[in-house]
Parts: sequence; structure tokens; C-alpha cells
Amino acid sequence: MSINSNSQYETTNMNTMITNAETDPWCLLEDGFHEQDQLISEDVFSLGNGQIEQRANLEEFYSGKTILGSYIPGIYYPEDTKRSIWKNGDAGTTVNAPNWTGIIIRLNEEKLDLATWEIQNFKRILNMREGFLERTFEAISLKGHQIQVSVKRFLSMAETEVGAIHYSVKSLNFEGRISFMPILDGDLKDQLQDRNEPIWNVLQTKTQSDVAHLWMQTRHTDFHVCQALTYALYKNNELLNFVPTKIEKEKIAGFSIGTDVKKNDTVYLNKYVSILNSQNHPRNELTELACVLARASRQKGWKKLMEEHTAVWTGKWNDSGISDDGGDETQRIIRYKLFRNYQGLDSNDETQRDCQLISSRF
Repeated sequence: MSINSNSQYETTNMNTMITNAETDPWCLLEDGFHEQDQLISEDVFSLGNGQIEQRANLEEFYSGKTILGSYIPGIYYPEDTKRSIWKNGDAGTTVNAPNWTGIIIRLNEEKLDLATWEIQNFKRILNMREGFLERTFEAISLKGHQIQVSVKRFLSMAETEVGAIHYSVKSLNFEGRISFMPILDGDLKDQLQDRNEPIWNVLQTKTQSDVAHLWMQTRHTDFHVCQALTYALYKNNELLNFVPTKIEKEKIAGFSIGTDVKKNDTVYLNKYVSILNSQNHPRNELTELACVLARASRQKGWKKLMEEHTAVWTGKWNDSGISDDGGDETQRIIRYKLFRNYQGLDSNDETQRDCQLISSRF
């Protein structure tokens, strides 16, 4: 199943990214933030692990054009929904699941928004060797506050019901409070469906002292999904321990936390999310299991989760027979197509077809 079933569209625009790529044969690079290309980039830089598929939409609030896309293979809706250009299954349309990636960033009362702030030195990198998405940029607010941002995201290939995000903010001239709001968002506005009724029922949102969860159910097809999140917040590499503000709304669960900073201080948040569904677990155990897994992921920590994840990727690439060197565009494109195949984003047939197409063009 392909995140974008239009192979020619995908290959053409992916080649544009590769034209700007650096010498690393294992990475795709987007150099500069181009708002008009955001939807293309969200597709090209997608991640997956066979259990979860995620577009490369931005973690922070974004008022520009975007498609928040998180998908769980096998969870579908009847075919009378509008047929999406990029997520169709045999039994129906694979539906957009609750967004687990959201982290709203504020400098005092100003909300970071790449559509309205001045953005400099933006880079978006897809690391295919280790299976993660990275962004770096500098941002200047409407009040002239300057920050440097670094974000990494991966869907674990070792713990396939876990996703993790590392979001780092360094103050370049700002003195005040930097706030993070990691959330699970079930307030879905699906641009790719035309039904008058919602696709999802919210069964429960709950925020405890250290973990929040969102439990939802598809109408008619009765699939259940439960996401749980926890986090760790650091300032200048020291773990901060305090009581967060709980967020518990009808369709949103999470936390609001922050700290005061001065120039050159760095604050970062590690967000750990478990994503479980009723295809793999009993419905009445989803919330408990999701919270247990989220807590266990936080206990394991970012470094250990990443090590286990990259070890799986190392094994896959060792078995693939792909050369470790070779930085030409053809090799990079073939790696990209295999990368999508290993993540469950493309089928074997699609991968072989596109590799043949790409090879014939160089």
C-alpha cells in the first residue's frame, strides 16, 4: 500500500529533492523551507514501520496548507467515502488516525508557526540508513525573538507500536518562558473525505500525572485505536522534574510544560507515544496496555530506543545487498524505494517497477 499511489508524481518530485542532496548517499535533503511544496515534502519524507504510517507533517502548529496523516494498515472505512489519491485498501479507504506527532511551541504567548515567522537555514533530512526524519532551522517571531530548532522523529522498527520525537529549542536572543504542549489530537479534519458524519467516535480522553491517552473507535467498521503519550523535558541537558498542566478535552489529551530561559539556553522535549489497535489487542485492554508501553518507552529512554531501532535497519540493509558507498543519484533513488518498501509504504511490485523506471532514466 503506497502513501502516494501516483508513482510518476512521487518519483518526479522525489528527484527534485535528490537534485539538492548532499554527498551522503543514505540521505535525502530538502534545503530551504518552501511553503508551496509542503504537501509534496510531507509525502516524500514519510515514515513507517509496517504497523504505523506517518506523513512528514510538522510537529509544531502550522497555519499553512498541510495534510495531517497518520495511518494504521488494516483500519479502513466503507467505500462510500471519497476515494483518496493515496490511501486505498481492498475493503475500503484507510482512514486518517488521530495525530500523535503534535507539539505546540510557545515563546511566552507567541506560538511558533512556520507559515508566519521568518524561517532561516531550514533543512529537512530523511536518513535512510538509520530510519529517522530530521529538521533543523532558525526562526524569528513577529516580536523579533530568535530561536534555533532541531527535531528528530522515528517510528520504531524494533517496538513497532512506538513512535518517538526529540524536539530541541535553543534561545538565540530570547529571554522568557519556552513552553511545550505535547498532545494526542483526535479532532480530525480529513481533507480527503466528504462524509457529513465523523469517521471516529471518541471513547475516552484521560490525562494522569505522567501519561495521557486517547481512545477512539471508527464508526460502522468498529476498529479501536488507543494512543498514549509520556515525555521527558530537559534544560541544558538536565532533566526537569515538576508538575505539568494537564490537558484533557473531548478529543485532545496531553500536557503543557515549560521553563524560563535566557540567551543560549537549550530546552528539549522527548515525546514517547504508544499506538495500539484492536487488530492486535483486546478492546477492553487497549488503554491499560497503551499506558504501560508509553511508560516503558520513557523508562527505556531516547538513546536506547534509537539504538534498537537502528539495529533493525542495519540488519535489513546488510541483507539487502545494497552497496554501502555509491553516492550517485541512481543509487540514492534505489535506496529510497527500498526504504519505503521496508517500512511498508510501498508494495514489492511498486518498488521493483519504480526502481526499473528510475534506472532507465539515468
